[in-house]
Amino acid sequence: MAEMEERELLLRSLKGYLGDLADSGVDELAFGAGPVAAAPVVAVSAGPAAVAASASAANPVAPAEPVPGATSAASEVPQVSTAPDSPAGVEPVCRQEGNPRARLLFLMAGAGYAGAAGDLLAKIIGAMKFSTNDVCLLSFDAGGDAAVGARSIAARINTVAPEVVVALGEEATSLLLGPHASLEQVRGQWQDVRGRAVMPTLHPELLLEDEGLKRHVWEDMKLVMRRLAGAS
Repeated sequence: MAEMEERELLLRSLKGYLGDLADSGVDELAFGAGPVAAAPVVAVSAGPAAVAASASAANPVAPAEPVPGATSAASEVPQVSTAPDSPAGVEPVCRQEGNPRARLLFLMAGAGYAGAAGDLLAKIIGAMKFSTNDVCLLSFDAGGDAAVGARSIAARINTVAPEVVVALGEEATSLLLGPHASLEQVRGQWQDVRGRAVMPTLHPELLLEDEGLKRHVWEDMKLVMRRLAGAS
């Protein structure tokens, strides 16, 4: 009698356990050859979410292996390639033509005797009874480091050691007299630069644009010829 009651109690317990599993969403039990792991104890009052959380805690998922070559967005920082700073104080391009020991030196921005402006300068020199081989011409590229350009030009002029320097245009005048010098104010007037006579005048390019300016330059060149002839 007692044995039947115990069996009936065991059956009721088993049915209750299976019913709890069914309520939790478990509808199949696996039987294998190996030992069966003990099932986690789940309270009857817990719902499916609690069962899932409990199962996750019992069987933790291993972290995924990183994919080779993949980079997380948080660590993906763009690498900015910084080019080295351009060297400051680069000496500007300067060309020298003619007599390296000339008494008369012309200084101007541009490509020397090349082009229409250079051709006009050669004609002015010819009108002064000189040839381009008698005088020295320093031509330079405009722009760049003005302070370095001024030092470079001064060194070249000192090497030639002319008696008179003709500064053609604003750029040449600024290199010799300083950045605050105004060609409009000093044109046609003798300037003393480190003991050397400097005559500021207009650039040949301006004469090509306005032929009426040629007479101003010619008046300045007559002063240069008088200076070289020994007249003050």
